[in-house]
Order: sequence, then structure tokens, then C-alpha cells
Amino acid sequence: MHTSVNIINQRVTLTCKQATLMASRSMDERLSLHEGLKLRWHLLICPSCVNYFRQIKLIRKILRQRQGSAVYLSYEARQRIARALSEAVTINSINQERS
Repeated sequence: MHTSVNIINQRVTLTCKQATLMASRSMDERLSLHEGLKLRWHLLICPSCVNYFRQIKLIRKILRQRQGSAVYLSYEARQRIARALSEAVTINSINQERS
């Protein structure tokens, strides 16, 4: 039984980098049931990614509230921001693992 638990865990566990990319994608598109479950599982065990997810949700909420104002980001700018945030979360999780 222990082996089957490990196999299941390997299939549903995301790295922080995968989770942050998936969380970012979830802001723009609907994730599949499988992806959504994998992301939720990761968020249950990773406080850093929970924090990241909360931050991008807050940024999205603020931008939506300002809709119609002069704040517009190109697709490329959004991608650069998402990559920078993802890298910051990855570095943060690596530093936490070392602690």
C-alpha cells in the first residue's frame, strides 16, 4: 500500500514552479478537472504558493476595479510579470527548503 500511495502522490504533486504557472494560467483560462485538483493539492501543502495565488488574485481584482482607467498591460508585459513572479516564488521555495 505504501508504494501505491507514493505513485499516486507522484502523479498529483506539482513543483512550485509548475503550480505558479498553473495558478497564473487559471486567471486567464479554466483549468481541466485534473489540473485544478493537482493545483488544489499543491496549495494544501505549500504556503508560499498559497501566498503567490492570493497575490495574483489581488492584482487581478485591483486591475478589474481600475478597468476603464489608463492601466493596460500588453500580453508580453503580463507574461514578463508572470515569469518574474514565478521565478521569485521558486527562489523563495528553494530558500525555505534550505532553512
